[in-house]
Amino acid sequence: MDLALPLEERIADVLRAGGFGDSGAPTILGPDGYEVDGDTRAEDLVEGGLYTIVDLDAVLERADAARAPADENRADHGVRWMLLAVAALLLVVCVGMPAELDPRLRLVAAAVAFIGALLTAMTWAASAREDFALRGVVAPAALSFATGTLLIPTSLEGAAHLSITTGFFAAAIGTTIIALMTRVRSIRAAAASVAVLFVVFGSVWAVTLLLRWGAAESATICLGLIPPMLRALPSALVNLPDGAFIDYKHFMSHRWTVRGAIPESSNEVDASSIRAIVADSWARLGAGTIVLSLVAALSAPVVLLRDWSADPFVVSGGIALLVCVVLPLLLVPRHTDSRLLRWAPRTAVLVVLVSAVLALGAGVGPWTGRGAGGGSGTVVLLLIAGGMFVVAVVAVALIHPVSRGARSLAWSRAGDVFEALAVALALPAALLHADVLTLLRGMMAA
Repeated sequence: MDLALPLEERIADVLRAGGFGDSGAPTILGPDGYEVDGDTRAEDLVEGGLYTIVDLDAVLERADAARAPADENRADHGVRWMLLAVAALLLVVCVGMPAELDPRLRLVAAAVAFIGALLTAMTWAASAREDFALRGVVAPAALSFATGTLLIPTSLEGAAHLSITTGFFAAAIGTTIIALMTRVRSIRAAAASVAVLFVVFGSVWAVTLLLRWGAAESATICLGLIPPMLRALPSALVNLPDGAFIDYKHFMSHRWTVRGAIPESSNEVDASSIRAIVADSWARLGAGTIVLSLVAALSAPVVLLRDWSADPFVVSGGIALLVCVVLPLLLVPRHTDSRLLRWAPRTAVLVVLVSAVLALGAGVGPWTGRGAGGGSGTVVLLLIAGGMFVVAVVAVALIHPVSRGARSLAWSRAGDVFEALAVALALPAALLHADVLTLLRGMMAA
């Protein structure tokens, strides 16, 4: 609210007259975040400044409620974990046994997965609570992905590529159904965000299928999309009207040259609506982080555990991609204090590093014998790029423990620089490793 005060009036008297001091003296925070004494006169306040009133009694009540016994929320976790186990089993079946399954058995498995996806979607949409937002999206999405994957016959050309494409779009449809059916706002928000991510990854696989690229190239581009999407995720999740931050009618000195309605400004801020918006944003952020971490963990073995081309551009792009994926997955989570948002990307980094070690042991990926036999220039390029990769991993390992507190602000800013460079170069490195230069040469030659 806007207050116009007499210069000699004390701020505590003004708040008491407005009904804010009935339960006790509230805490007043100034524009710089420091507490303001209630005896401060209006003439000493910052003109046009934003002052925050904090009711400590309400804060303590919410803290006591949060420390309530956790046994009340341990009623029905078992069914949900069983559904997740069934979804994981179906995914293993559709990924590991496509060639051994008879077409009729694949259709039966697809029907079972479809029924399971519908039942789980209806269950979560009808009876889920706010604290089950993430788990309510995972099980139906996994079952929908299994349904789309199992529907594609193995006899078709590029069946594996097409099955993954349909799996992504089927998962997007399943999560969209949840978003439309549920009455829980957080589940609706999480499901809608997950559906958008599935559509993005499904489009990547569909476009590469039309270009007659392989599954490895599709996984490479998806892996290159992870860092920029993970970095842009927090800033793309808060859905507020245009007039929530700026009072256009008050600050506009000139009308727009084109016809358009001026956004209405919100004169009042309701605490309950703000909490709902924060809960929705948190659900979107958590669900999106889990999906991006899973895609990174599943794409890394496809990219690494295969023979790479002898083209120096492809090899250098692949190693640069590894560096640009590892750095953001380790550095971006340091901006949050949530365990979920911290350890989901770090688990994906662990999968990437394990895949790199397995590729080294098997002599594939960056250590492909054909890639190292392209001449001394390629060998030197591999050594330099591999050294840069090791230095980047060591730098991340050193920056994270020391970037705490005001004394290590320089290290934190150095981490921001590495993070920004890796996020900006991840997708170009992925396109370079996917041999997009060959595609461009063919287009120019045609």
